[in-house]
Amino acid sequence: MTVLAATVPTEVGVLRRFVDAGVFGPSEVQLCAAFARLEPGLSDEVIVALAVAARGPRLGHVCVRLTDVPRLVVNTDDESVDGLPWPDIDNWTRAIGTSQLVARPDQYLDAPLRPLIWDGQRLYLQRYFHHELAVADDLIRRARSSIALETTAVDAMLDTIFGADDPADPDLQRRAARVALSEGIAVIAGGPGTGKTRTIARLLAAAQQLAAPSGRQLDVALAAPTGKAATRMTEALHSAVNQAATEEALDPAVTESLAGTTAVTIHRLLGWTPGSGSRRNAASPLPHDLVIVDEASMVSLPLMAALLDAVRPDARLVLVGDPFQLTSIEAGSVMSDVVGPDLPPGSAPLTGRVTVLAASRRFGPDSGIAALATAVRDGDADAAFEILDGPLADAIWIRDTDSEMLSALVAEVVAAAVEVVHAAENGDHRSALDAASGVKVLAATRHQPLGVYDWTNRVEQGIARAIPGFRHTRRWYVGRPIIVAANDSPNRLSNGDVGLVVSHGDGRAVVFPTMPDLRFVAPSQLDRVETWWAMTIHKSQGSEFLHAVVSLPSASSPILSRELLYTALTRARERVTIVGSEAAIRTAIEHRITRASGLRDRLWSNF
Repeated sequence: MTVLAATVPTEVGVLRRFVDAGVFGPSEVQLCAAFARLEPGLSDEVIVALAVAARGPRLGHVCVRLTDVPRLVVNTDDESVDGLPWPDIDNWTRAIGTSQLVARPDQYLDAPLRPLIWDGQRLYLQRYFHHELAVADDLIRRARSSIALETTAVDAMLDTIFGADDPADPDLQRRAARVALSEGIAVIAGGPGTGKTRTIARLLAAAQQLAAPSGRQLDVALAAPTGKAATRMTEALHSAVNQAATEEALDPAVTESLAGTTAVTIHRLLGWTPGSGSRRNAASPLPHDLVIVDEASMVSLPLMAALLDAVRPDARLVLVGDPFQLTSIEAGSVMSDVVGPDLPPGSAPLTGRVTVLAASRRFGPDSGIAALATAVRDGDADAAFEILDGPLADAIWIRDTDSEMLSALVAEVVAAAVEVVHAAENGDHRSALDAASGVKVLAATRHQPLGVYDWTNRVEQGIARAIPGFRHTRRWYVGRPIIVAANDSPNRLSNGDVGLVVSHGDGRAVVFPTMPDLRFVAPSQLDRVETWWAMTIHKSQGSEFLHAVVSLPSASSPILSRELLYTALTRARERVTIVGSEAAIRTAIEHRITRASGLRDRLWSNF
């Protein structure tokens, strides 16, 4: 960083020490320098404010409070950040309030647009203020709208599909469906196995049957942030529909209709193209009557703003997700902001539109996975270690220094990989894909020991020892699981889609588990893909594996967080194994990600 600091332009020389400490980078320096040239005599306080506002979104924040600036924008534990020349708060506030680069909230669209918005508490880049205000206004408007449905018919339909409600023991899934049917916005929140997909399936069935007397087919869109999450949503929905059909809760015609329903990525739904943005917006809205978005915790503020802009004002919108999971890579924590606090009826527009499902049906009462996820979610490290040190077979802890147990785990992962390779070579494509998703290593990092690349090397070398003639140095070796690393429109693939190289015909192809049938793509048509024996925890969102191996870095890694560990644990369906030191696990549990945003207050506190 010292080389960069030496190149900091004179007009923004106040940033030099911050750059030298690693707080600001080239993008912040270049932005500030550009405005300093346009506005000669720009004060040091405003230059630092502009750098802070630009840095915040790169760390996930929508805005920053001046009093919290060091905590929010300093993303390093280096001692060089101590004693940095942050402006005095009073002088800083005065300089921001009088600068020509700063607009008040009621001026934020006035020409000429100014780069900073100051609401007296929070400092925003103009576009993030615009996104936040647009999202808040849209959600509040939808919360104040309702759908014209005959109440008796709705309740009768829900009684048929869910069963009658018991006021003494309310069925929260049924109540969530009722909100989604009768209100402009519904939010369904809950952890793993709490019935979110079951609720969606039966909600869709009720909506279709209620629309049937009108003679019009309800136009429904299902979407998720990534290709993998969309695929998982489709699979889980079909499973829930089949289960409901088995229980004779659905009309056969509705069951057949829902069996053909598939989810897409939000970007595909919006017709998003790089450099051009979205084809769908307020001027050209989506045609759908009902839009359901799964894994909403992964949706960034800008993407949510684009989605809401494209959903018709009279359409119903349902947001589904787990607010305790990792938030989006981009700025914002929309799902947790939208779920908000537990308030009395009528306290805010979204009150009564949010249903939090709590009872887990996936795990039994003695589930170590469920108990461990709860302890991590609640920040209770001592309870987590009691579980990990206990007798439960579905929650295992292997210390990173325990070479014997680690070797046994590697052997288990390799054995599963060998099964994948054999099935791929024998042309058993469905079994090969299922095996590839059975055991999965979820690593917090890519490059460090026990990171993605380390595990990939261990697995491929283990396969080479087990299968004579296996050459993992060939890029397209049969049995190689791959994950798409960027949206690929020509091949109708999205970032996060997974596939497998298999023997196919006289050669090899990459098979993808699209619904309802498998789809084959020639390897020569694929470019940006990665090997998928292991994946980052961030990319695992929206996925589910029978056995999730959670591999943590050293305790000094800044990436460790409660949300990261919780997300990894809740990818496991039957068993989870954590690899890491006690210090790393404790650090993760005790470090909670906080993202600065004004959305929660706009939705819940201004009424």
